[in-house]
Amino acid sequence: MSSETLALIVSSISPSALPLVVVILGGLYLYMKFRKIETDRKATKVSRDEDSQNLHDAVLKHTFQIDQLVGSSQHHEDILDDLRNQLNILNTNIAKLSVTIDNMYNKEKK
Repeated sequence: MSSETLALIVSSISPSALPLVVVILGGLYLYMKFRKIETDRKATKVSRDEDSQNLHDAVLKHTFQIDQLVGSSQHHEDILDDLRNQLNILNTNIAKLSVTIDNMYNKEKK
C-alpha cells in the first residue's frame, strides 16, 4: 500500500474517529497475531506428542528386550552350572572306573 493511498484513507476518516480506527486496527492485528501463535502451538503440540509417544514406545520395546535378554542370560547360566556339575560327576566316575580297572589288571597280573 502506497503512502498516497494511506494518506487518502486517513484524510477520509474524521479526526474524532481516527483513534477508534487505530484501536480497532491494532486489536485486529493483535487478534490475528495471537490466532497464528495459537495455531502454531497446536501444531507443535501434535508434533511433540507424536515424538513423545514414539520415545515411550521405543523405551517400552527396549525394556521388554532387556528383560528377555536378562532371562535368557540367567537360563544360560543355569544350563552352564548343570553342565559343570555333570562334568564333575563324570570326572569322578571316570576316576573310579580307572581305579577299578587298575585293580582288576593288578589282580590278573598276580
